[in-house]
Amino acid sequence: MGESVAQHREKFSIESAWIRCFAALSALLVETWLVNSVLYPQVSMVIPEARDAASLVGVAGFVAFAVAASKRPSLLDERRLAIGSFAGYGTGLSLIAGGLLYGNPALVFAGACLRTLSTRWFVIQTGLALCNLGGRSCMLCIASSFVASYLLRIPFEMAGGVVSGAVLAAIPCVVFFLVRGLAGETLSYVRSGSPRSELSITQPETYVPFAHALFASFFVFRIAYGFALAFGSTEGNPHQTLFGLIPVALVCAMVFLPKMPKADMLFQAAALLVIAGFLVAVAFGGYRDGWPFHSVVNGLLYAGSECFEILMWFVLVSIGSRNKANSLVVFAWGRAACSAGLLAGVTIGHAVNGFDGAIAGSAAIAVVLFSFVAVNMTVFKNLGFQATIEGVRSEKALVVPARSESGLAEKSLCAAQCYALTKRETEILGMLARGRNASFVQEQLTVSRNTVKTHVANIYAKLGVHSQQELIDLVEQIETVRL
Repeated sequence: MGESVAQHREKFSIESAWIRCFAALSALLVETWLVNSVLYPQVSMVIPEARDAASLVGVAGFVAFAVAASKRPSLLDERRLAIGSFAGYGTGLSLIAGGLLYGNPALVFAGACLRTLSTRWFVIQTGLALCNLGGRSCMLCIASSFVASYLLRIPFEMAGGVVSGAVLAAIPCVVFFLVRGLAGETLSYVRSGSPRSELSITQPETYVPFAHALFASFFVFRIAYGFALAFGSTEGNPHQTLFGLIPVALVCAMVFLPKMPKADMLFQAAALLVIAGFLVAVAFGGYRDGWPFHSVVNGLLYAGSECFEILMWFVLVSIGSRNKANSLVVFAWGRAACSAGLLAGVTIGHAVNGFDGAIAGSAAIAVVLFSFVAVNMTVFKNLGFQATIEGVRSEKALVVPARSESGLAEKSLCAAQCYALTKRETEILGMLARGRNASFVQEQLTVSRNTVKTHVANIYAKLGVHSQQELIDLVEQIETVRL
């Protein structure tokens, strides 16, 4: 009976977490749509540069969170971040409203930048909350949120600016109170985890490096979304389409299959949709003023970018759930890459809009298409999203067997001889076998961090291990190995 009650409570907890994450992500997606379709067109009428400046500030905000979580995770105080974000968001909207009312570009510019910067924490909170869901449940939650956001656009399209403004003001509060507890659980792992600089040396499988092709792919695909927003836009108003429901339907079908396909299937679908959109744009570049052209081109580009947006959320959250201590770094850096790509895409789209004549416009789009295909065939040729997810391991506390210094030194020396380690590598092996971290090695040997990283990588390669714990276990069993 007791076990049955415990199972019921656990099931209720999981269902509650799913519903809260679904509602929060749906609200964030609606907020993004309202900003692009309602707020920014009005802002652009007063000062067009505010949109791009706000996007750039948003990128800087995500980068700042990634760096802080990487270097000093203990500085991430949830209460202070929430207070600062709410204050900044409210002030930003007030400045925008005042600037629009009095036609003051400076107020609108400052308000747009401050509002965007203040939303970064709410986006990160939602990502941290989603880390508490499982693979299939997480994918279903993300796909369902996209469906809900599309359905919610219908009443807002008929509502006035006052209603949209009120909803924009309320969404951060809704998101915060929905995911605060769930995000707090994940944030506790982030704050108590080892510094990223340490893990990159002793436990390289627990993190994804900043230079990983995964983040580059986010940047490239968001260029397509930014291009779709700007291409053929009229006075800052992007052409909206319901083609984005195509990838949502695809994901929903995937989730309910007996065996859910790998995440790479979404990547392939996204790439095909984006390429198709660019091809149509090249073929009918002379008819940019026609509604069917806009509908098809923007529809395909939207569908491809939305497909990749779902994939991006799923990949970042899945990596974060496998190693919660590094979840904020991965999510913030991934979102920074997305925001930077969006800004680049919007810039390219506006530039293409400025070309006179069908030939010039088609040629510019052809260059963008060629670059997109070339990058996917070269840089992302060996990128596997599912493999990247499954390759991440959670951070584990080291277990060092109790043994005398002389006994451990003898085992370490024996291991060094068996695997032909150099003198310097033998010294470092002895320290690692005692559970010492990379900072300790760096201080003891008075060498740079990169030198320690190189030596540790060589030691791991020679011993055939992938983490410090595996190294400790191998040294402990070295006598058995020799026999």
